[in-house]
Amino acid sequence: MLKVLIVDDHAVYRTDLKTMLDWENCGFYISGEAYNGIHAMQLMEEDVPDIVITDINMPGMNGLGLIQQLESEYPQVRIVVLSAYDDFDYVRQSMKRGAMDYVLKHRLNASVLLDILKTAEDSILAYRNERDKQNEINHELLIGKDRSRHEFIRKLLEGSLSGREEIVSEINLLDITMDTENLIVTAVEIDDFRFIEERFTIKEVDVFIQTFLDISKEILNDWDKSVIVHTSRGKFAMIFSLGHNHSWMYIHNQVYTFLNRIRSEIKKYLNITASFGVSKVCHDIKQLHHAYSEAALILEDKFHKGKNGIFMESTTNKQEQGFFCLDIKDEKAIYAALKNQDFETVKSLIDAVFNKISSLRLSSKSTQIICAELINIVNKTSKDAGIEMSKLYTAGDIPYNLMQKYEVLQDIKSWIMDLYLKLIEILKRMKYRDSLSGITHKAMEYIQNNYKNDVSLQDVAEFAGVSSSYISRVFKEECQMGITEYLNHVRVEYAKQYMEYGELKLKDIVNDVGFNNYNYFFKVFKEMTGMTPLEYEQTCRK
Repeated sequence: MLKVLIVDDHAVYRTDLKTMLDWENCGFYISGEAYNGIHAMQLMEEDVPDIVITDINMPGMNGLGLIQQLESEYPQVRIVVLSAYDDFDYVRQSMKRGAMDYVLKHRLNASVLLDILKTAEDSILAYRNERDKQNEINHELLIGKDRSRHEFIRKLLEGSLSGREEIVSEINLLDITMDTENLIVTAVEIDDFRFIEERFTIKEVDVFIQTFLDISKEILNDWDKSVIVHTSRGKFAMIFSLGHNHSWMYIHNQVYTFLNRIRSEIKKYLNITASFGVSKVCHDIKQLHHAYSEAALILEDKFHKGKNGIFMESTTNKQEQGFFCLDIKDEKAIYAALKNQDFETVKSLIDAVFNKISSLRLSSKSTQIICAELINIVNKTSKDAGIEMSKLYTAGDIPYNLMQKYEVLQDIKSWIMDLYLKLIEILKRMKYRDSLSGITHKAMEYIQNNYKNDVSLQDVAEFAGVSSSYISRVFKEECQMGITEYLNHVRVEYAKQYMEYGELKLKDIVNDVGFNNYNYFFKVFKEMTGMTPLEYEQTCRK
């Protein structure tokens, strides 16, 4: 429905117009009325109409002045002039300044008015259609130009462009805000991006990346000349033009300030961290690919120094100082401590291994070889004890592949430590169960196989072939807990595994593990773990 503004200094004429048509049934509505041009322009500051029907002779700003101002400020508005005077000069001036029709008031009736409005509607729709087409063309051109910019920057960073004249020409042609000398390149990567890709859909990850770019661009707008491009999944490159030469300390502080702002904003809005590797000053754009390689190499220091860092000195990125693997003595010591369920000794031995990795500054690949040996010890111990691998590794992950997803040494170490602790807890439970009577074993077997269903003391007693009172007493003496409490322990442990997998919603997990009431599940879970189910889920995501 199109909006119409009536402008006339006579209230009678305005009333005649308002009552001449059933406006809304005709597809129009009167959005306002003004007594002269000045009043009309004031109303239009709050609500711009589609059509203005205006008188010519008015005090203050007359119709001709209003037409001229509308043509200048609101060219999309269609103007119809009404007048009591059959004056050719008025007609000529009105049409020249932008009015689409000129009608004498005494000749105006409902039919004439509706014809004029319909003609104006056709003109408005044609204008909007043409505008939309042009906007679409401009959008496609903009996308194409953005792609060309991205491709050019990518080639520049790869070193596949060497001619200075070609580079300068492309920068000017693509309107890239970048100098050709005194540049710094920053290599950027979102931390734990592989885990982000697992948790979200491809579309959600694309939105995630675009949001990261939008936040970064908004902050980089405050730098005189800078560029950011997405180089690969979760990785980016930033190029800063430094202008006149400054001291390295000044450059260091300025770049660090901007990167720290980005780091703070993405943590605030996306709840993620990122790491940055910053090159030294590149004095010639033809050598920009060397600066990018330097920045990427500096970024590798993240493996030892940790995530969410800004690394700016190439001297911090040392080469590997050597190589080692676990010798027989180390393997035997770890294996023996593991079999004895001596976690303190295991922890001490693994700490020593990772301290050596850190002191030698081994690369991620070299570290993975050593960690594979540590995983082999776990697997061998499990096999010897008759433990299924599914008890150790969740969500069907192959441990060697899972290990490669971790980007920093500390995360790999934590994962290995957790794996060893998990195995020791299973071994302790097995040792404990070996000391139990056959009746208690029968009770545990029934509960393990039926925890998803309603389980009663009578059901367990019948399966074990004894009375309810007898099995209740024996179970409590041997396990230091009642059958109901043990059942809840089993259900909570399975619930924790589901949360670690991250495949089911919490309400589905509650039902799947045998709890019929969420509030009861909440109470039991918190008593046993010290945290709420939601808090545990958040811990798993981290």
